[in-house]
Amino acid sequence: MKFEMKKSHIAKAVALALCGSFVTAANAAPVFLSDGAGTATTIADAGYFQPGGIGLSYLGREFVNWDTLASNYTLEANGGTVAVGNEVSLSNPFSSVTFGPIGGPISVTTNLGGAGGGWGFLETVSITAPGHVSVMVQLTNLTGSVATDVHWGVGFDPDQGRAVGLGNGTLNVINATGTSDSSVSASTTDGAIITLANNTSAGAFDIRPYVDSFCCSPVSPGTMLALAQPVGSYGFGDNSINLAYNLGTIGIDESVKIGYEYIMAVPEPETYAMLLAGLGLIGFSARRRISA
Repeated sequence: MKFEMKKSHIAKAVALALCGSFVTAANAAPVFLSDGAGTATTIADAGYFQPGGIGLSYLGREFVNWDTLASNYTLEANGGTVAVGNEVSLSNPFSSVTFGPIGGPISVTTNLGGAGGGWGFLETVSITAPGHVSVMVQLTNLTGSVATDVHWGVGFDPDQGRAVGLGNGTLNVINATGTSDSSVSASTTDGAIITLANNTSAGAFDIRPYVDSFCCSPVSPGTMLALAQPVGSYGFGDNSINLAYNLGTIGIDESVKIGYEYIMAVPEPETYAMLLAGLGLIGFSARRRISA
């Protein structure tokens, strides 16, 4: 396991300088990102997926924005909740603003220095490959005192089956936990799958995937870390999937970085056509039995 804490005493100045330069360079978002090959996302000022329209999609399949929208993050420190960003309530705890594209057609930065209970928040979102949306988060302790028991949690409700008439349920599986390859996946019966996976070697002492059976409010990362759900299947249901990070102690003006990605896959057109044909045959057979 190769976690390493990245801290800098100049992070506060950098974050503030970046924020000022972006304000003069662009208007506030939401910002739409696309790789032109079927991967697309829209990021709200707060840093979660923008409500309405495309939130997170691949090859025409929307994975997030259906029914009750659920995309969120939580920051905890010193035994309490510092900030909750929630797509449902449109909260923006860091008063952050999203700008982009910056340096290319598929990257966007959400940043702030100094609000959100004295924490600096810098988020970068990129489409790194077809079906891959990567997120890097930098948190800077600007509170003026050492922060202990710092936790970060991120989660969302995967509803990719809704788009093709399969409802909101997914089969939810924790693939790996506690290590750099920690991840959790949600799949539908037609083979559309999304994985929320850690993708950084920096920042965290422990990483815990979590399936929330009470979908779909933000879950305390401290709770997720304490429960430490093991690898395995957590059944089929309309549940949220999450990652929790234990960031330990962050000193005054120090920063920590973590990263995770959303990995999407959809069935080939011929596979989906076969599924529909099979469902049609099942329905036809049932009707014949009833009429007989």
